[in-house]
Amino acid sequence: MNLDKFLESVIDYGKNFTSQGKLVDYIEILKDADKNALGACIIDKDGNVYEAGRSREEFAIMSIVKVLLFEIVLENYELSEIKEYMRLEGSSKAYNSILDLEAEGGKPVNPFINAGAITSAYLIYKKFKDKSVEVLMKRARLVMEDESLDYSQTLLDTARTGGENNLALAWILKKHGTIDRYTSVEDVINLYNLACSIMVNTRDLAAFASMISKDGKNLEGEQIIKKGNARILRTLMAICGTYNYSGDFAIDIGLPAKSGVGGGIMATTNKEIGICTFCPGLDSFGNSVAGLKMLEKISKELDLNFY
Repeated sequence: MNLDKFLESVIDYGKNFTSQGKLVDYIEILKDADKNALGACIIDKDGNVYEAGRSREEFAIMSIVKVLLFEIVLENYELSEIKEYMRLEGSSKAYNSILDLEAEGGKPVNPFINAGAITSAYLIYKKFKDKSVEVLMKRARLVMEDESLDYSQTLLDTARTGGENNLALAWILKKHGTIDRYTSVEDVINLYNLACSIMVNTRDLAAFASMISKDGKNLEGEQIIKKGNARILRTLMAICGTYNYSGDFAIDIGLPAKSGVGGGIMATTNKEIGICTFCPGLDSFGNSVAGLKMLEKISKELDLNFY
């Protein structure tokens, strides 16, 4: 199959669904996005990059960064230690639920809900303190194979003037001792907000997805992520990567994936292929409507469904 032409057809297909999505209205930099912006990238097992549409248009990584945050945690802590801070289960509750965190005694059910990702940020900050941002950005550039990656100061400033729900989650984590008494909640939240403000494109995320799909090896075949950690990331992406839609996503598309309200969806495969689709319009779960449809077409026509 000619993947260049195929991806063009994927973009054309996605155009049928751009009007159905809604833009984020609570983040200034996202509410003015172009709902008709469509991009897609596939990186095959040999490292060949195929792109279509606005594949190199920058967008905020947002919740997709939760995979990166947990990857850094996995590289620096034993799994048994991580489980003292969070569980590794799916959730039927909203990704930003305060009640759910309280009901669980301050222990997040997984690293891909907001409380779990804030806990990941805490564990990174606990180990690296003032070097945490440097560690985060160095790792982001390595796993996405893009030395130009940076975060948006505008988006970070916006997060600092809002984000009350995440701040409340962090204080609940501190109340229950998940965040220790000596660590500043503000330092942890700043690291989390900065991570969510990293600007990426579909090629960046397809490279990260390719690495996870290839058991942690980059496009040159070097082992960047430990093989066991890549497997853990794929598993978590499968059970809780697309919020409350994860079950339907597994049935309809069948790929371990992670979405973000910036409009991106990063998907891994069991055929050493990395995929990313992008369109800013979201459904009620916070997933890109056209992005899901494009990913579904890719999965079906390339026979990538895990199940």
